[in-house]
Amino acid sequence: MRYRTFLTAVVVVLIAGTVSAVEQDYGQSNARARLVAKKHGGEPVFLGVSFDIKPGWHIYWKNPGGAGLATEIRWRLPEDADHGDLLWPLPVAFTQSGDIPGYGYEGSVVLATELRSATALPGTAVVGASVSWLACKDVCVLGSAELESSWAEVAIDPGFSVWAESLPRTFDGSDAPFTLTAKGSLTAGHIDLWLQWRTAPQSIEFFPDPPEGLEVKDVTIQSRGGLTRIDAAVRAMAGSTVTPDTLDSVVVVTDENHHRRGWELAVDLTTEAQ
Repeated sequence: MRYRTFLTAVVVVLIAGTVSAVEQDYGQSNARARLVAKKHGGEPVFLGVSFDIKPGWHIYWKNPGGAGLATEIRWRLPEDADHGDLLWPLPVAFTQSGDIPGYGYEGSVVLATELRSATALPGTAVVGASVSWLACKDVCVLGSAELESSWAEVAIDPGFSVWAESLPRTFDGSDAPFTLTAKGSLTAGHIDLWLQWRTAPQSIEFFPDPPEGLEVKDVTIQSRGGLTRIDAAVRAMAGSTVTPDTLDSVVVVTDENHHRRGWELAVDLTTEAQ
């Protein structure tokens, strides 16, 4: 599980005792989780967990930011079935106590994986997931769920068509509205990303996803006309036994129609300019 050190002012509590009717709707963990699937409409087939998050609260992306815990899902499938990586829709940014950046989800989100099987899962096949999350508002509350169902009874979520559009694309220069130039390195202690736009967007967001042992901080985004510069300080954490050579991240663009799209970037940290 990916994590960041909690702020002193943010206390993780386990709520006990009487709660209001509204709180009972979401449970003590302030979020509901259920199994969902995309079974029809051709390949691929997906199994997911749909989160319904209490208004005003958030759960976390794979990189929670400066504080928090990444949401975690461990799938349980029949022996002849396999699954891909956990697929993360575009996160949103929020500011936590102490002006610490956080990345995650509000309202609702589906985290899913592609199912891989030599044969289609029979309706009687049992699928499940062990799910854990951290929900935060003024305080943080640990949540967990053990989900299990026969494949035939897993809800078919019509939102998967929208969900697919919310996934970041891999940046290869073909469908992105920008060209990319990256400079900097781990040795230099910083990276600079220059994005040249075909059509300037309404807003640009940057979500770093550093590997273990790498710290990314002091991110700034400056735009003028059709050019955006994203700067960030990078350094190896004290005591790390591995020297990171790549920084993954997601750049999210909001257009004039308020449509958010994102691209996954991989920046080489070993050379001064790419």
